[in-house]
Amino acid sequence: RRIFRRRPHPLWDFLEPLTHDTLLLNWAARRTLASYEEGKSIGDRQSSVGVGQYLQILRNRWDHYHVFRNSSLVEELEQRGFDEDFEFPAYMYREDGLKLFNAIGEFASDFVDEVYDTDKEVERDGLLQEWAEETTNPDKGDVKGFPPSFKTKDSLVKTLQTLWWIASGLHAAVNFPQYEYLAYVPNKPQSMNANMTGYQDQSDDKAEWIFEKALPGINSTKEIIQIGRVLTLPSNHNIDQLSGHYANTRHGKVSYEKFLAKLDAIGDEIEARNQALKKEGKPVYHYLHPSSVPASIDI
Repeated sequence: RRIFRRRPHPLWDFLEPLTHDTLLLNWAARRTLASYEEGKSIGDRQSSVGVGQYLQILRNRWDHYHVFRNSSLVEELEQRGFDEDFEFPAYMYREDGLKLFNAIGEFASDFVDEVYDTDKEVERDGLLQEWAEETTNPDKGDVKGFPPSFKTKDSLVKTLQTLWWIASGLHAAVNFPQYEYLAYVPNKPQSMNANMTGYQDQSDDKAEWIFEKALPGINSTKEIIQIGRVLTLPSNHNIDQLSGHYANTRHGKVSYEKFLAKLDAIGDEIEARNQALKKEGKPVYHYLHPSSVPASIDI
């Protein structure tokens, strides 16, 4: 971001929507969820391991992170054994995710075609190469798997597609189910108030012991519900709401309008499927409907 904002570059027109309010969100999170200040850290208050240990887990994960294997949908599904060849009915994250991921890929390809005519132009773009170097430099971005340089339009398209997916579809699929899943605390309590070995001694009413002694109390439960609600508030910066942005850019107007038409079609397909599921009394999956997917990690 720093490089493309310091010196104007066509790719900033593509990447800018991904940055909306993200730094503000991180700033707020470091002062609440992940604060080190005693008495103000929601993470310390609500979790069994605490903020410091959570950050250690994240650091360990980062040491083994690979931007494409872990965040590019097709490769990430393959890594977990859930590629399209693996029959797994009603895996709607995969079903909807691949539609959206492929549409993002076409958008990225069309955008790159607007900016570059040949692979040589990509290779000769000094600012683009500086971005790649800074992102992969161990003393700077240190993003493993990110291309150390760009030599082809295809490699650039794959990277842009993945970045867009991370900030939009991937985050939406991880973030927005939180309230429905976590607001009922027994589904996944963040901490327990008693050693579960005591459960073995409760021969009469084990369920009562769990609720009375082990699960978080009423005040903690209320806070968890409130946090889950705040973290899943709808965004007003969704991927199908960027026409205003592209009306004021030099590049991407035509590409985005084509992308928008694909998003409309994907949305119609998801709505039709969900309506059919409702009639059958089955749960629906709406988290990757384009009208519900933010363009940035802004909540």
